[in-house]
Amino acid sequence: MHEILEAVQKIGAKRLVIDSLAGFEMALAPGFRADFRESLYRMITALTGVGVTILSTVEVNESFTEFPFSTYSISFLTDDIIRLRYVCIDGQLRKIMVVIKMRGGNHSKDIREYEITSKGVVIMGDRLTDYQGLITGIPEHLNRSGNHEERVPKPKPKARSNPGKT
Repeated sequence: MHEILEAVQKIGAKRLVIDSLAGFEMALAPGFRADFRESLYRMITALTGVGVTILSTVEVNESFTEFPFSTYSISFLTDDIIRLRYVCIDGQLRKIMVVIKMRGGNHSKDIREYEITSKGVVIMGDRLTDYQGLITGIPEHLNRSGNHEERVPKPKPKARSNPGKT
């Protein structure tokens, strides 16, 4: 941990990215791994104390019934939490995001679809209001009155006839 602080100070870094916390934990010496939360707390305190902004990613086990933020129970250490998730919408695997926490300020509570392009993260269209259960990963489409749409089977394609063959 001390080496990270020294390197940040040596190059005058103002931002540090840890991608991901799981990999970071594995790279630590066993003594630091024993109490990862405490080690992470000390590092974050030291780095933010010298004006460094930290961006970290945490991979969580996806479950369609839970909405965890981290396997480490460290959300108290963060100023902001943005949750990214895959969902199936209209037979397509799509990406959504929602701001969960923004310490010291109000934020949008909208669930928005996004794409990652060569220009960066692009928010797609308006907030997703036609679906319920987006954060579960298995959304249900709502009709205009706000009720669940009945699931009507799609018609099967008609067999094509081949003219000239009998």
